[in-house]
Amino acid sequence: MTTATTSHVPLIVRAELAGGIAQAAPWGIALDGLLAAALWADHKAAIRAAGAFTDTLADTLEPEDLPLPLARCTTPDGAWHWAATCAAPQGRPATLPEVRTWSGRVDHRAVGQLSATLPATVSDRQGRYRARRMPLLVTTCSAVTWHAVGDPDAIETLLGTITAIGKKRAHGEGHVLAWTITPTPQLDPWAAAHLHPDGTLGRPTPAACLAGHPPVPDGGYGTAGIRPPYMHPARQQTLHLPALLDA
Repeated sequence: MTTATTSHVPLIVRAELAGGIAQAAPWGIALDGLLAAALWADHKAAIRAAGAFTDTLADTLEPEDLPLPLARCTTPDGAWHWAATCAAPQGRPATLPEVRTWSGRVDHRAVGQLSATLPATVSDRQGRYRARRMPLLVTTCSAVTWHAVGDPDAIETLLGTITAIGKKRAHGEGHVLAWTITPTPQLDPWAAAHLHPDGTLGRPTPAACLAGHPPVPDGGYGTAGIRPPYMHPARQQTLHLPALLDA
């Protein structure tokens, strides 16, 4: 059951990208995760402005749910998630991701300036300070879209602070050229909360959410986070997984 206020409407969120998005999961980045990250950044800025440098919300057994401008979908057993999907790539030239690489090497001069003593050699081949060359999976696409049920104005305000999404943002990956939030009242609220534009499952979803609806292609059944913070142990549940990007 989707619980929404009068300001919550079905909508489509679109991010125009400079060259694609780097991501680790086999499905796209969750819209509610992006909104939570923007709110969390505002929260940390307020903490710093108040002269504090610690935050009790960061380390808790049951993390606080931030007030996102999204409707909630609640199952009969009380489990709930935000009414928003993960990103669906648009304008992809190929199904499989492109494999790029990133590298890193310790600046020995900087290490010498920061340390009182150094060993005779700082190895580039082993140990904590070894040089790295790592693969990076990039979905090359012109844009990504999300379905959601929420407040278009509040969502636009939060997303306006986000200039890049995905991994390796500081290296130029996932640069966002423009955000577009389009209210779509003809879109079914349940579909907006759960499905990609192509009708496949668009987010980690409890089985109860899918009961009573026609079968939906998904990415299998397994353990995943149900809502932000997605990696926190308290958020892990056995869910229907989103359709895989390389399917």
